[in-house]
Amino acid sequence: MIQKILTLIGVLLFISLLASGGWLVNRVSSPPVDLSSSDSAPPAPEQTETGASYTEIVKQADDITPAAEETDPSLNRDIQTVVASVVENARDLFIQKESLHMVAIGDSLTQGVGDNTDNGGYVGILEEMIESNSAIGSLEIKNHGKRGNRTDQLLQRLEDPDIVRDIENTDLILVTIGANDIMKVAKANFTDLTYDKFQGETDHYQKRLDLVFERLRELNEDAPIYLIGVFNPFNTYFSEIPELDQIVQDWNTIGRDTIESEDNAYFIPIQDLFVGADETYFAEDNFHPNQRGYALIADRVYDYLETELEGNEEGGLPSEERENPHEELAEQD
Repeated sequence: MIQKILTLIGVLLFISLLASGGWLVNRVSSPPVDLSSSDSAPPAPEQTETGASYTEIVKQADDITPAAEETDPSLNRDIQTVVASVVENARDLFIQKESLHMVAIGDSLTQGVGDNTDNGGYVGILEEMIESNSAIGSLEIKNHGKRGNRTDQLLQRLEDPDIVRDIENTDLILVTIGANDIMKVAKANFTDLTYDKFQGETDHYQKRLDLVFERLRELNEDAPIYLIGVFNPFNTYFSEIPELDQIVQDWNTIGRDTIESEDNAYFIPIQDLFVGADETYFAEDNFHPNQRGYALIADRVYDYLETELEGNEEGGLPSEERENPHEELAEQD
């Protein structure tokens, strides 16, 4: 039991990276956190190898600026080759419209955190795929991704005049949200982290997600909405803790249930894409995808959007299934 608790503490350290990018604490210089002013400070936690406590790391996470990535140039070239192949090999689209406007909104996956090319992660790759494989005259994708966004914060941002205007005038909406809601539960229950804590939050998360979709529909009654699921980036390091997979599955189930209650809305699963993925699919923080990881997501999203973009009645359903995306990309290296 003690070992499991310590392991979960390590998991929380990884989870805290999500909203902040505060990884590899020994590589970042930041002032210690003063806990003396807290009236209900928790007992002194175990120390890390760097001397900082896990509680201090989590509390500092939101203020840490991520260090610049130093990636092997040869790996960058390999990733660029893979991404180019994904774009070139995408199926041709026969888009009926002369112009297409899309909005991508949500958290760091939409912003493209971890993509060291600054191309916007999966959104940038998706844009290249559509432009390269269709005769569309004009394509515009507005990216409103923001690192660390939770459902409650996204609801607030849906009142922003610029975002409101873009959603009101868009043809299609892409959403990534939910992973930071998981992190909030972990940080709030740091000294008593159990699966039940996450289970107890599911109803609240469902209600907030419902409100997000209600607001989107208030702004745009016609545009199809695609909710992209969450994935478990900790499988490589904490595969012995099945609760992590279950938590992600619970969040994805809520997403699917929300979608099923909406008209013209679709769920895009990505959890399977990263099962068995090694470090070459992730940025240096070991949490966010790198450009290669985002290529997996873009390819999956493209597959789901294909029927919608071509004006077919059964929009939002994948045209085909890929059983092992890692093998498919490995063949392109």
